[in-house]
Amino acid sequence: MDDTEKDIFCSEKIRDSIFYKTRYTMAVCDIAPVLPGHSLIIPIRHVSDPVQLMNEEVVDMFNVLKRIKPVLSKVFTKGSDSYNLTAQIGRYSGMSIPHLHMHVIPRAGNDEFQHDNNKVYDMIEHAKRITTEEMASRVTLLKKELKRNNDE
Repeated sequence: MDDTEKDIFCSEKIRDSIFYKTRYTMAVCDIAPVLPGHSLIIPIRHVSDPVQLMNEEVVDMFNVLKRIKPVLSKVFTKGSDSYNLTAQIGRYSGMSIPHLHMHVIPRAGNDEFQHDNNKVYDMIEHAKRITTEEMASRVTLLKKELKRNNDE
């Protein structure tokens, strides 16, 4: 079995989690969010390391971050400009899916990790999964807000 066969990001299963997509990149709601708004930015092409990305893919991933981060902050943290941006690369880093992805975790002054920020990283692998209904609701909300921001 090759990496793409066990990679949810290369499968049709990810489709319902996508709230923003470009030619090279997709943004999805994390199935097991550490905090409200926890999302992933994922290159569409199967790569496991950012050094494998083409220049246009690198630029596009960060353009997607610039597009979605203000909306995540507006919707989930009342406009806080704080967030964690993290990626685990390689077998020994804790990478659970063999496909490059960046975690975007909006942060607020009153979130549960303010007194121990290291716990946010521990929780990435142990957070509780949300229901299909919760996922659909978040995707719909974010798509609507992204459209609203684009229209303004």
